Amino acid sequence: MVKYAIIGVEGPQDQAIVGKLLKLLGLKKFDGSVSNLDSFWKKFIPTYPKKGNFYKRLDMPSILFNDSLSVAIYVGEGSNLVKNLDDILSNNSQYKKDIAAFGIVADADKKNPEDVVAEYHSSFCKYFPNFPNRPGFVDINIPRTGIYVLPDNISHGVLDTLLCECGKIAYPEYIERAESYLADLSEEEKKSLKWKPFDREKALVATVVSVLKPGKTNTVSIADNNWVSDKTLLEVAALKKLKTFLIELLEITNTTN
Repeated sequence: MVKYAIIGVEGPQDQAIVGKLLKLLGLKKFDGSVSNLDSFWKKFIPTYPKKGNFYKRLDMPSILFNDSLSVAIYVGEGSNLVKNLDDILSNNSQYKKDIAAFGIVADADKKNPEDVVAEYHSSFCKYFPNFPNRPGFVDINIPRTGIYVLPDNISHGVLDTLLCECGKIAYPEYIERAESYLADLSEEEKKSLKWKPFDREKALVATVVSVLKPGKTNTVSIADNNWVSDKTLLEVAALKKLKTFLIELLEITNTTN
């Protein structure tokens, strides 16, 4: 019997890193063919055009699966993650009993991880009364629920904070050169560019990506390159914590990584 799970993330890069981890844990990515889509997810696919507007993004999740598990990773467009997931859950409330796991992966940014969790807890406990109020914790009641706050459930930061640590292991020379280039920017220049907190980390990752995948997005590089790999999982503690969180949330067994 196949178990179904929903994971909500704030952006395409988060979707890519969760997807890459699930691939390393043995899941396959759905090929996009209508005929191959598990019938369970058909009711979760939004109509198009979205709300009558052709330019509104279609909220199609990324789906990964194995013989016993099917996971839909929804992108919530940053701060709209709660609203978008709330719409999905309220419109399909009759199928909530068929969800084996529900999780969130969100950025701490400048907030304390506990404060980030509090916001999501207040939003989703109406659907899942046991939704955790602690970062990185998985509640094992049915359905299993959990929230991971990037980069490590403890620190301020964003996904790119974690990717910088991965880059130091996977691409040390490119990271060093990128850091040297960005170090030449003066404080006046960064002020004129209106850099915000963690923009340096974002610029560092984007600079390396432009070498690895010229003309491609960070999302493509995360999926195709070695930011997330067996090597970075061994040496980057925060990445390993995220992998462990996914294993516990989804009850993934038979993994040696």
